[in-house]
Amino acid sequence: MRVLVTGSEGSLMQWTIKHLVDTGHDVLGVDNHARYDDYEHTRVVDPDAYDFEKADLTDLERTTELLAGVDGVIDAAAMIYGVKGFHEHPATILSNDVTVHRNVLEAAREQGVDRVAYISSSMVYERTDSPHDEDDVDDSPVPSTDYGLSKVVGERYSRAFEREHGIDYTVWRPFNVITPYEKAEDEPGMSHVFADFIRKILVEKQNPMEIFGDGEQVRCFTWIDEVAGAIAAQSFADATRNEAYNLANPEPVTMKELARRIFAIGRERGLIEGEELEFEHVPIYDDDVDKRVPVVEKAQDHFGWDPEMKLDDSLSVCIDHSVDEA
Repeated sequence: MRVLVTGSEGSLMQWTIKHLVDTGHDVLGVDNHARYDDYEHTRVVDPDAYDFEKADLTDLERTTELLAGVDGVIDAAAMIYGVKGFHEHPATILSNDVTVHRNVLEAAREQGVDRVAYISSSMVYERTDSPHDEDDVDDSPVPSTDYGLSKVVGERYSRAFEREHGIDYTVWRPFNVITPYEKAEDEPGMSHVFADFIRKILVEKQNPMEIFGDGEQVRCFTWIDEVAGAIAAQSFADATRNEAYNLANPEPVTMKELARRIFAIGRERGLIEGEELEFEHVPIYDDDVDKRVPVVEKAQDHFGWDPEMKLDDSLSVCIDHSVDEA
């Protein structure tokens, strides 16, 4: 089938496109390069293996043109940041991300595309007690961050277009995807936490290491290829029609423990010295989530998804890649 993938040059969709191409799909990737000028560091699939268009999907007319001849869409276009970026660019995130998904759905209606998969986020659970079940979102308070709100609105758009226009959907909620190809930015909190920590500990050799808040925040990190494989294989399957799924490896870890694991692997590799990693605590945002742990049985029951990559193995791959790139 002809699949349009938005946000195609970002890490998760690069891995997803590789799975799509490897299983015989014809892919059109669309991205506006808003976060980076150079996406070579995220590339895992030969750019000649799929078509690509640089485009602004906040333009409805252009979006409608791009969906001509498309059988299905995986909509992942979003302004992605770490925790600090969420708070520094709230208007940009909310306006851009909601507009893009609305335009994709409107274009799908216009062009007769009957299935749009939406890449949501674990951030929809910001104000919900863990463990997070897929059905919790409807009964939970509105997320505090505008990024989390944008994802809740995006999910509601998907459901509304299914009810009114018959456009089926699948909603994916990845939890803290970890990839070897994300580079930390100069300002802490603009990238995802694992990339920030690798840079602080192994490149800048901070000890004590600056950490937001008390470092006891709990997250679950999930290997990117396992998330991408599920999205590629199941976005247009009958079993996932008009359903939402958590995609996560339920292996909870505190931020302090994440940092200590990176420190231990770095020491084993001879990249750093010292017996113990110390911390320097810096202020965190009031709405930072203390604990985010998913329930994952639904994906297991519906299509047998059972992630196997452990956090330490994921971190080892990321650290080895960062050393090779240095």
